[in-house]
Amino acid sequence: MGLSKDPEKRAKQLKNIQNPKTKEQRQKWGKMGAEKARQNRQIRRTMSQIASELLVRGITKPEDIPLEMKETLKLLGGRDDDITLGEIAVVGQIRSASNGNSNAIKWLQEQEQKEIAKNSKKDFSWHIPITDITSDWVEVYRNVHEAYETGRYTEVISKGGRGSIKSNFWAEIAYETIRQDPRAHVVYTRRFKSDLHDTVYNQFVKTIYRYNDSENWELKKQPLLCEYKPTGQKVYFYGCDNPQGLKSQTVPFGYVKLLIHEECDEMLGIDQMNSVQDTLLRTQGYRNVHQLDVKIFNPPKAKNNFMNEYTALKDSEDKETTQTLVCHSYYYNVPRSWLGDTFFKNAEWNKINRPEYYKNNYLGIPVGTGGAIFENIEERKISKEEIDSFEGEKLYGLDFGYNHPQTFIISHYDVETDTVYCLYEQFSRKCKNSTFARKINAFKNHEIICDSARPDGIAELKDWGFNVVGAVKRWENKGRAYSWEWLQQRRKIVIDKERCPHLYHELTTLEFKQLKDGTFSSEFPDLGEDCVMALIYSLNRVIISHPIYEDDFNDYLDDFDDDEI
Repeated sequence: MGLSKDPEKRAKQLKNIQNPKTKEQRQKWGKMGAEKARQNRQIRRTMSQIASELLVRGITKPEDIPLEMKETLKLLGGRDDDITLGEIAVVGQIRSASNGNSNAIKWLQEQEQKEIAKNSKKDFSWHIPITDITSDWVEVYRNVHEAYETGRYTEVISKGGRGSIKSNFWAEIAYETIRQDPRAHVVYTRRFKSDLHDTVYNQFVKTIYRYNDSENWELKKQPLLCEYKPTGQKVYFYGCDNPQGLKSQTVPFGYVKLLIHEECDEMLGIDQMNSVQDTLLRTQGYRNVHQLDVKIFNPPKAKNNFMNEYTALKDSEDKETTQTLVCHSYYYNVPRSWLGDTFFKNAEWNKINRPEYYKNNYLGIPVGTGGAIFENIEERKISKEEIDSFEGEKLYGLDFGYNHPQTFIISHYDVETDTVYCLYEQFSRKCKNSTFARKINAFKNHEIICDSARPDGIAELKDWGFNVVGAVKRWENKGRAYSWEWLQQRRKIVIDKERCPHLYHELTTLEFKQLKDGTFSSEFPDLGEDCVMALIYSLNRVIISHPIYEDDFNDYLDDFDDDEI
C-alpha cells in the first residue's frame, strides 16, 4: 500500500516507518527495505548493461532498439508505452553524446567505467579443473574453446552409453561459459517441460554446489531458472512441448552462447531442434560471437532412429570442413570411484550374459531392435579391378520419385557364390525426370528395369532414347514382398558404402516394425526404401529365373511375354 495523500495520515505513516512500534513492524519494514534495495540494484545493473550494449552497437534512435531490450526497458520504466522513460533516457544520452554534448559524454563514460570497474573485480579466467575431465573429454574440451574463439564448430553431437558422464561434462561447460563470458547465457531443452527439474536442472545445480559457488547463484523454481547474481546472467530450462511459447523467449542482455538439447533422441526430430536453435542462437548484433548447439543422447537400439541416422550423416562429412563435432564417451574411462563398484559389476555381468544389451546400454552402440531385415550384408571396398573381373552382365534398376528420392542402382549377381554386388548409385531428391535422365545418360543403352507403376516415366525415358522396361511384380500374388524375401535369402549382399552410401544406409538400418507386445510385424517397410527398390528392379529378371522355391519357376515365366524371356 502506498502513502496517503491526506497530510495527517501521511505524516502518521511516515512516523510508523521511521519508528515502528512493534518488533513485527520493524521486521516487516526491514524486509521491504532490503527487497526494494535489491530491486534498485538490479535495475541499475540492467540499465548499465543496456547502456553499455547500445554504445557497443552504436544505436542512437529509440526505434532501432532490439525488441528484447525494449521489453526489458518497459519493465524497468514501469510503463506499457511504445517508448518508455528508460529508452528515452538511455538513447537520449547516446544521441546527445554523438552530437558533442559534454555532459552526456561524461554520463556515458561513467556508465562504461562502472561496467569496466565492476567486471575488473570479477574473475573471468575460471576453468574446469583438469581432474574433473576424463580422457574422453580432453580433446572435446579443446574443441569447445576453439569453437568459442574461432567458430570452427557450431554443433556438437555428444553420444555414449550410460555412465559416460556426458551430462556431467556439459553442465560443467555451461557453468564455465557463464563464468568466462559476462554477456553469455545458457539454455537447456528437453522434449517435455515436466522432465526438466529432476534431470538437467538438478544436474546444473549439483555443478554449482560442487564448486562451492551457491552464494553467487539464485536458484528459482518458477520459472525454472538459475541466475548468476554478480552479472545477472541466466541458465534457462525450456520444454519443447510448447513451441509457440518457446518462440517468444528472449534474454534481457547479451546472447545465448550455449544451447544444450538433453536426451535429444526423444525430440520429434531434427527440425524441432533446428527451430529452437533459430529462435535462441542469435548474436543480437554482437560481432565475433561464436555460439554452440549441443545434442546429447544415448544412442537407441534402432539403427533407423532419427538421431542415429543424423549422427551417421554428420560423421560422414569431411573432417576438415565440417562444422559438426561428433564425440563418443565410455563408462570404462571414468574413475571407478565416480560411478561406484556396483555400476562396474553390473556392466561386467551384462557384458558376459547379455552382450547385445551391454553394447547398446553401456557402450552406446545402435545394435538394432532385433528386427533387422537384412542380416547378410558384407560391407567392404569393391575395386574397379574386381568389377572388371565379374563374369556376366551388370544389372540396372530405377525407382521413380520426386517428393521421395529418385534412385538408380547398378548391381551384379554371381550365381556360383549366390552373392549380390552393389556397384553404383545415383540418388536425387525433388529432381525432375528430365534432370535425372541427364545424370544417368551414360547408361541409356543398357537395359534399365524401372518401376512399372510409372508408365508415364517409362514413356518419357523411351522418348529420350533410353532402353527401359517395366518390372514384373506379380510373384505368386505376393507382390513386392517376394523380392524382399529373395534378397534376404542370398548368401551375401556385398556393398561398398563409398560407392553406394544411401543404399548401404537402407540395407543396414531398415527394420521390421516392432509391435506393442515386443514381437515384429512381418510386413516389409514401404517408406525410406527407395534404393532397395531400385536394387530389386535391377535384379528383376534374376529373381524370376532363380526363384526361392523351385516349383514356382514356371509360374514366374508366365508373367513375361515370350519375346522378353
